[in-house]
Amino acid sequence: MVEDRSIDAKSLPFEFMLNALRLVDGFDVELYQARTGLPVRAIEARLAEAETRGLVERSATHIGPTERGRLFLNALIELFLPDA
Repeated sequence: MVEDRSIDAKSLPFEFMLNALRLVDGFDVELYQARTGLPVRAIEARLAEAETRGLVERSATHIGPTERGRLFLNALIELFLPDA
């Protein structure tokens, strides 16, 4: 019997950010959309919070951690945890 190890849709943003925000250079918005199948606007509120806290910087095409975001990476990634 094969176990289903797929990630549920609610966890996709967190799982993507868990890996992508570890990259010093960040990632392209198109990569987020391609890997999760979700528009970046689906995480807009969380990105806005991260930006307000000085943890990410972003443009229309790119998102990346700031120096502060790299220092507080766990706090940054927590922002993308699925709601309980």
